[in-house]
Amino acid sequence: MEFPDVTGELWFPRGATSTKPVIAEHAPVGFTSFEVPLPWSTIVMLWPTGGLPDLQGLQQWAELDDLWGDTTCLRTATSLDWTSGPLGPIGMMDCGRDGIWRVEILPFDHDGHGRRLSEHIGRNPYVAQGGFQWEGRDTLLFWRDLGAWPNAADLLESLIKSEKLDEARILIEECGAALGRFHSSTLKISDNTKVAKRWNERLKILEDRTKSSTLWRAPHGRRTVGTLTHRNFSLSNIVVLNDIHSKPNPEDVHILFPGDGVYGALIPLEHRAPALQDLAAGYRSIERIENGISGMRIELRRCFLDGWRSTAPPAWVSSDSLDSHKGGVPIWEYEQVLKEVLYARSFDNEIDSRTRWFLAHVDRIQAGMFRARTIAAGALTCTALLGFGIYAGVTELLQWSDALPLMLCGLAIPPLRRLYRSLAPPPY
Repeated sequence: MEFPDVTGELWFPRGATSTKPVIAEHAPVGFTSFEVPLPWSTIVMLWPTGGLPDLQGLQQWAELDDLWGDTTCLRTATSLDWTSGPLGPIGMMDCGRDGIWRVEILPFDHDGHGRRLSEHIGRNPYVAQGGFQWEGRDTLLFWRDLGAWPNAADLLESLIKSEKLDEARILIEECGAALGRFHSSTLKISDNTKVAKRWNERLKILEDRTKSSTLWRAPHGRRTVGTLTHRNFSLSNIVVLNDIHSKPNPEDVHILFPGDGVYGALIPLEHRAPALQDLAAGYRSIERIENGISGMRIELRRCFLDGWRSTAPPAWVSSDSLDSHKGGVPIWEYEQVLKEVLYARSFDNEIDSRTRWFLAHVDRIQAGMFRARTIAAGALTCTALLGFGIYAGVTELLQWSDALPLMLCGLAIPPLRRLYRSLAPPPY
């Protein structure tokens, strides 16, 4: 089988493919695998043998081993129409009394995150209802079709264009609250093992793959723990349901939980990330909204944070967790920006101007944080002088009159600490 003519599809990383893909030996029944070389590795693409199936060929997939969840749509489908989606081809199926379903083929994937999210969340129309995995990667996902509902990104643009700014604020705050509820559901499966070194190594990988001239690392606070994250969070992955007047209700939003697909294949997440990764992805999604939002971006980011803080686990919204001097949200927004560059180049798209702006200001952000660290060093020095003054007076190393000036340095500690915290980049 020759390599299919898919290099022009949205989901194919044509900008990163260095040479022509070749057939690989290992593949599941009904599929052919191809090795797709990238500058930094080789990823495996799975494609239906013989191309996208017709209705009869689709129903043969009902005999596949390793199917999971609800896949009855394969047997009840009476029609099939193929379109192209962001992660792969999408087949729309009319399943009669079962309604409209869609099957999603993921030619690329890494670790089956779509199924992982589905099994975590349970019965919910906003996750995949079933699918087919091969060697731990999602190959097929089956969904109930929700195409009639608008997404939060489109609704936000519409509200701002119509100058319905109060509704826009409500919408974004509700989106943040929905993300916080998801994170609260992952609290019991979070991993308190600190993996700051591995998170920083991931930044190094991204900097190398994007050939970025920036360099940024973070110590990460003790309350920054890894958990089950969305991985592809954005306002486009939030559906907004209608109110009783058949108009989109900004207070009735629901997160869609798609698979990782080609994005995970390009830069696999080998270790669980903190909830702040999704929060930063939400910020970047707000940044990409057009139609006169520029004057509201900071306010909307603050609304998003307020919504998230209202429902996320208390430890994860604490000042320690959000302390930008220890990483906080800024370091994860930096990760998101590097991924934006990687994806733009991989899919042969232009890099967004707001992405370039952030990278151009990394040095400025770091310079401000360095100046803040000198304030912290001053507070530590004053603490040491206070301690030495007390020790010298108690042990009679110095007369109390001589030790007093050292002890008075302690008066500077509280204002220096307040100044240090105030110089941290805000968490929004």
